Amino acid sequence: MNTARLNITLPKELGAKLMRLPNKSAFIAQALREKISKKDKEKKLLKLKDAYQRAACEESQLIKDWDATSRD
Repeated sequence: MNTARLNITLPKELGAKLMRLPNKSAFIAQALREKISKKDKEKKLLKLKDAYQRAACEESQLIKDWDATSRD
């Protein structure tokens, strides 16, 4: 497996908790995967929400245009 060696700084209380864990690297890697996955999902949901809002506006405008046409 390809790895990267990092030197990080943590608050003392987190460092103390981390030191008690048997496999610190695996724990940190899993925590990062989960956090990054959550952020990616949040970004995708925001994009989806924006797309739905734009579609709703376009549909509303289309309905107004058709209503104006049907009155002619």
